[in-house]
Amino acid sequence: MKRKDWKQANREQAAAVMEAERSSYFPRIGFFNKTKRQIKRSFFLIVILLLLAAAVIVWWKTMLADEPAIKQGSFVEQMKDLSSLATSQAFVKVILEKEDNEIFGKEISANLPGTQRKILLVVPGSVTAGVDLEGLESDRITVDEDNKEISLKLPHAEFLQEPSIDFDQVETYSISGLFRGDVDWEEGYQLAAEAKEEIAKEAESQGVLAKAEANAEKSLKEFYSQLGYSVKVEYTED
Repeated sequence: MKRKDWKQANREQAAAVMEAERSSYFPRIGFFNKTKRQIKRSFFLIVILLLLAAAVIVWWKTMLADEPAIKQGSFVEQMKDLSSLATSQAFVKVILEKEDNEIFGKEISANLPGTQRKILLVVPGSVTAGVDLEGLESDRITVDEDNKEISLKLPHAEFLQEPSIDFDQVETYSISGLFRGDVDWEEGYQLAAEAKEEIAKEAESQGVLAKAEANAEKSLKEFYSQLGYSVKVEYTED
């Protein structure tokens, strides 16, 4: 081979090697550029996710702060549903005695022969007392979520309805003079009204109002203990 041809061949070989090296170099540059873009995208994605997480945390804390007020309203409704349990019923008998003197329908003060009448009534009846949970307002309830404690201010127990009389079981004993007649309807209603008053007094003396308050407190404590709360009850006059 001529010297000139040999030199030409060396130059061509060197050019081929340089071209091969250049081809292998530039793909590496492209790979690094692509990796850099992926890192940027990942960084922005992480930033967006962090912002979303922060927004969720703020929303959750806001909802958590409002939770006691929402629960407080639900407690009021639940307590109203327990009204039927916050009651006590008493069955009593009262005795009414009445003695007077009348002649021809007119009451007289003198005990003239034949004008006197004595009446003895044995009247059975019942009365129901309870604590008014139906009228309970949210300002009477304090909910301590940290200690799981509910504080209540309740009205004192009262009679929920007027006493009822079991007329079928009323026993009547009377001694009437010659000029006296039987008990009329008007007098009967008056005696019934007196009997109801006595039934209420007797029931109260037997502790029916205190029993109703005890039942209310017991029912509330048992109900909310199942939900993980303790209950404190205070009875107020207003």
